[in-house]
Amino acid sequence: MIYFDNNATTPVESEVADLILKYMTKYYANPNSIHQFGVNIENDLEEAREQISDVFKVLPTEIFFTSCATESINWVLKGVAKANKNRGKHIITSTIEHSAVINTLKQLEREDFEVSYINVNDKGVIDLNELSKNIRHDTILVSLMAANNEVGTLEPVEDAYKLIKEKNEETYFHIDAVQAIGKIPFDLDRYKCDFASFSAHKFHGPKGVGIFYKRRGTRIFPFITGGSQENGMRAGTQNVPGIIGTAMALKKSTENLDKMNSNIKNIRDHLAEELLSMGAKIVTPIKNSVPNTLAFFFPNVRGDIIVNALSEEEIYVSTTSACSSKIKSFSRVMESMGYKNDEASGMIRISLSHLNNDNEAELFLIKLKNVLKFLNY
Repeated sequence: MIYFDNNATTPVESEVADLILKYMTKYYANPNSIHQFGVNIENDLEEAREQISDVFKVLPTEIFFTSCATESINWVLKGVAKANKNRGKHIITSTIEHSAVINTLKQLEREDFEVSYINVNDKGVIDLNELSKNIRHDTILVSLMAANNEVGTLEPVEDAYKLIKEKNEETYFHIDAVQAIGKIPFDLDRYKCDFASFSAHKFHGPKGVGIFYKRRGTRIFPFITGGSQENGMRAGTQNVPGIIGTAMALKKSTENLDKMNSNIKNIRDHLAEELLSMGAKIVTPIKNSVPNTLAFFFPNVRGDIIVNALSEEEIYVSTTSACSSKIKSFSRVMESMGYKNDEASGMIRISLSHLNNDNEAELFLIKLKNVLKFLNY
């Protein structure tokens, strides 16, 4: 099996899985119980929170645990909107955001919030001038991704933060950092924002754990109410095994990042050269992207046909985002970048991890050539 779909999800490494299992079968007490077993588990939970906050260079009290990044994104968009609607009902995002952002904002639009969608250029980079023009006195939130999940473009979120605060210091800034962690050096001292969302299963952690950063002093309503967990901001018993595993996975994915990225980038760039020689058009802006992602298409060939043919050979790549692939036949991101529908419907995405190697890349190319030959391309 060759797995080239790591932007959709990543395998949990054995050391992380072993730790998770230990907290499922041996250290299983509820961290909210007052007996010593529960207190011990609560201490372990808070230690994991501290480890995560150290990586991101923020305070432990600014880190909250959710079930996934989609929940974190829903929390920030809806929580900020409803907590701050007295001072404004205007929100800004871009046209290439994840469906968790786009669809949640569509719902808020039905509730009389106004949303401005910032365009991107042909490399998938947001237009900062357009962003600046759209910030108003009643703009309560800007939400942008740090790295695009489909084509890998790195967005100028550092510049966006400065611009936003210069135009309206009361406007909050949220970074969807899901596709940045484990791919570029990322901390919240450099990438300043008011809120940020992360997902454990994108950096070799377990599914079912999201991380939400909330800067001190920001105004936001809780998303899930009930108990007093997470400082009263997110009710429900915490997923302790998943959170403990997430802390380890985050540490492992951010250590030796330069070395891992160098290997991944070499494989990605070699694949890009070979694909070009086979007639592919490269969509990913190679010089301004996360090093693991390569989006491309073959003119007049549907991407899903190639994906399905490779799947029969146990080679796994993707078309659009995993969260959108079953309901849409073409890439909304490519459309926003100016590609035609027939080009966007041909998109294929390779997304690598440090577990991939050169031999896998060569076998992928051989199998892909066979598929194209079968299609008379």
